[in-house]
Amino acid sequence: MVQTTHFELQEVFAADGQPGVFGKVATQLMLLHRQVSQRPHPTVLECGVHQGWSTGVLAHACEAQGGVLISLDIDDCADAIQSPVWTFIQTDDSARETVLARAPILRQGIDLMYIDSLHDARHVARLSESYYPLVKQGGWLAFDDVDPGPYLRGRRKDNAEREIAWRGIGQAIQDFFYANEDDLFLEFHFGSTGLALMQKLVPQDHPHQPARAIRLRHTSLRSLAKRLLRRTHPPAPGYREEAI
Repeated sequence: MVQTTHFELQEVFAADGQPGVFGKVATQLMLLHRQVSQRPHPTVLECGVHQGWSTGVLAHACEAQGGVLISLDIDDCADAIQSPVWTFIQTDDSARETVLARAPILRQGIDLMYIDSLHDARHVARLSESYYPLVKQGGWLAFDDVDPGPYLRGRRKDNAEREIAWRGIGQAIQDFFYANEDDLFLEFHFGSTGLALMQKLVPQDHPHQPARAIRLRHTSLRSLAKRLLRRTHPPAPGYREEAI
């Protein structure tokens, strides 16, 4: 049975579906647990360990299903948990060939990859492109920290740099999705700092397209014309515009 160092695993299970910030954290972790628990003998790759919250939850699911968990972190997190199914590799997770040399089982296919390491859109995009060919059909790419809401001005974690970074991560995920949308399913879960789940619907060796930046429109000629019209001819008091 998995043993955790920095938290009580049963507290996460008990908080699943409960209100409050910790309830949101637990619910998102348990979403990962359920995905792994549905796969026979799953192979799970985790990028980013820190105190091992997701590590403990993922190891618990792997133990129940006869699977393995490979965790990567640039820092030494070897004492985060104890589990017979867990292998920790201290490395840069973008060094794919180094990772595969030390964990060759990943070449046989990944059932779930959880990305929660460097919070940078380019790094997340690099990991997605690099490891996607190893994800099995029906397997998942999961991304932490996709909700910028807590970092908005005046919110509980008010932080401009992280607001921008988290929004960029969400955009990088969508850029990859829309370049391959016929082959993928994508869902976002907001609350706490968010979770995105992307399921691969095609065979493991099916080629993918590189991510393409989405060209967003923030206004239209019609809306600009309406603004100019309102400035030159303000509506009469009590006027209500009908929806089209």
